[in-house]
Amino acid sequence: MQKLYIEQTFQTPLVLLDPKNNAFEIRGNSLPNNPYWFYVPVLKWLDEYAEQSNPESVFVFQLNHQNSSSKKVFQEMLKSLDRIHQSGKKVSLDWHYPEDDEDIFQYGLEFKKSVSFPVNCVPIPLSN
Repeated sequence: MQKLYIEQTFQTPLVLLDPKNNAFEIRGNSLPNNPYWFYVPVLKWLDEYAEQSNPESVFVFQLNHQNSSSKKVFQEMLKSLDRIHQSGKKVSLDWHYPEDDEDIFQYGLEFKKSVSFPVNCVPIPLSN
């Protein structure tokens, strides 16, 4: 399966989905004008990955800022990951959030309640 790499911009996150190296990351800001358009390649990739996933996959989401429309797309991504988990493969999500951002932390807690696989909420300490 091919790796998916999308370069980070100010409004969009870095996306690295690389099953060969077991690296699955979304990092940065998720503020695209149309999140569905931006994340279509990611959603398609996840559907394909679900058919031939690794025995164990740890996804890392580290978002500095996100808009509410991005949250809806993330929920779709997590549904795909949940299908993988329910097929008997190990899946987990490390949800990193700025320790002073209650909204992003709460999103992580909501996601944790909506899926059957482990979601770990990991605070990112503020730099001095």
